[in-house]
Amino acid sequence: MSRQLLWSLEFNDAAGTPPSAEFFNFDIGDGTNSGIPGWGNQEREYYLDSAIAEDGSGNLVIQAKRLIPSGRNAADSDNSEQLTCYYGPAEWTSGKITTLDKISFQYGRIEARIRMPKGDGTWPAFWLLGTDIRENNWPHCGEIDIVEVKGSEPTGIFGTLHGPGYSGEHGSGIITQLGEESWRNFNNYAIEWREDRIDWFVNDELFLTRTPADVAPNQWVYNKPFYMILNLAMGGNFTGDIDPDLVEAQLQVDWIRHYSIDGIGQNWLGR
Repeated sequence: MSRQLLWSLEFNDAAGTPPSAEFFNFDIGDGTNSGIPGWGNQEREYYLDSAIAEDGSGNLVIQAKRLIPSGRNAADSDNSEQLTCYYGPAEWTSGKITTLDKISFQYGRIEARIRMPKGDGTWPAFWLLGTDIRENNWPHCGEIDIVEVKGSEPTGIFGTLHGPGYSGEHGSGIITQLGEESWRNFNNYAIEWREDRIDWFVNDELFLTRTPADVAPNQWVYNKPFYMILNLAMGGNFTGDIDPDLVEAQLQVDWIRHYSIDGIGQNWLGR
């Protein structure tokens, strides 16, 4: 099998450098402005663009921080803006970026080297959604979760498909074990995606394969372009309650890469 690198981000810029505006958009807020308060999962974070930046040591960092009860960061002045969520004063800030309308991907190997956050209630994710999401609402657009982690189960990693008839808690996927907590070290999380087949890997070890037969009689909706998402959610239906003693958490990304496999795989700028 041959691979050709098609696109990559290595995050080797100075500390404080934001994610590339050529490739990424920020999701801001608690989802209310998008019509999905709590981002559809009763999450507790309020996303800010200031929560994501390079650290000057070769990583992109998404920083989650607990807010004081007024919904303000404890380091802010008394006249700082209060952040309000669907449930009242915001409890957490964090970050989320997407490549929607910037770059899209279809087939090939999509991979990132990531160190997960530590703490119950953290919910880091590296995932894809169909670029036709405006015409085909979730889950009909399709979702490919390359990796998700529950902070309360730090040795486990999830790979999952969500589509029409198999979404949410009924998604098609599994949890596999790393052998150590995912926050201790960087690990490589990848999919190899071909027409009618997706394979999931951690550190180059295959742990999951899905084909149309695995979701039948439901529809396989993964033979089209998808866009990429990176985020660190806090709390919510998937990960559960947040440790009351947790005050901050970090998701660190060393690099992201997209390869063709035996000539299969492409991406498009501006869509």
